[in-house]
Amino acid sequence: MLNRQNPVAGAAFDARRVVVAEMRDRLRDIPAAPLDWQDFDPAAVRGPNPDLRLANLGRLLCSAPARSAELRGLWKESVVTAAFALDLGPRLGGDAATSALAGLLHRLGDMLALRAIAESEHANHLRLDAAGKAELCATYGTEQLERVVRAWGIPARAAATAAEWRRLREFPAAAADAAAVYLARLLAIELISPAFCAPGMVELAAEEVGLDAASLSALRADATIAAVLTSLQ
Repeated sequence: MLNRQNPVAGAAFDARRVVVAEMRDRLRDIPAAPLDWQDFDPAAVRGPNPDLRLANLGRLLCSAPARSAELRGLWKESVVTAAFALDLGPRLGGDAATSALAGLLHRLGDMLALRAIAESEHANHLRLDAAGKAELCATYGTEQLERVVRAWGIPARAAATAAEWRRLREFPAAAADAAAVYLARLLAIELISPAFCAPGMVELAAEEVGLDAASLSALRADATIAAVLTSLQ
């Protein structure tokens, strides 16, 4: 029997090869810092008045000829995560400003990688499948985040937490800021897209990082965070 190549798999591989070649070049160009991070107060994510610097950052990260809806979704998740982390940080023994800033930037690498993918797709009139896109974001996202936070002069503690929160949250006693980002992200997903948050996941994560049930309920009922989400719609 002849071993015939799957044409669909072959086309996906060819598309990935083209996109990878171009996105590497695009990722070499780091965007200029959109604001003075040393002078930025992360509490701005909670309002009450819109912060033009945040709006400018959102426009920078979401500007792409394709996949703009996906980029806006990641930006929405980032801002709401920051809003939750601002409160969670001190509750878990961390720093409010560090936790909030790390929450704001925790998907930065994924957004920059996705933006480069979108630009490459648009230039070559093709589109990666979901698996190919996810693989490239995982491959290039963390490295790009680390490069950009250095270039932008993000405070060292927030930069490290934004880059390593997935791993550091496993040691909450030593990395309270990372634990705050981890739980804040789950709360953000629950608020934005409840269907994508498995029942009991937030409660389990809260118990894991040492947040009591009353504090969790208060965070879920916080009207100022709901207002942040509304402002991003």
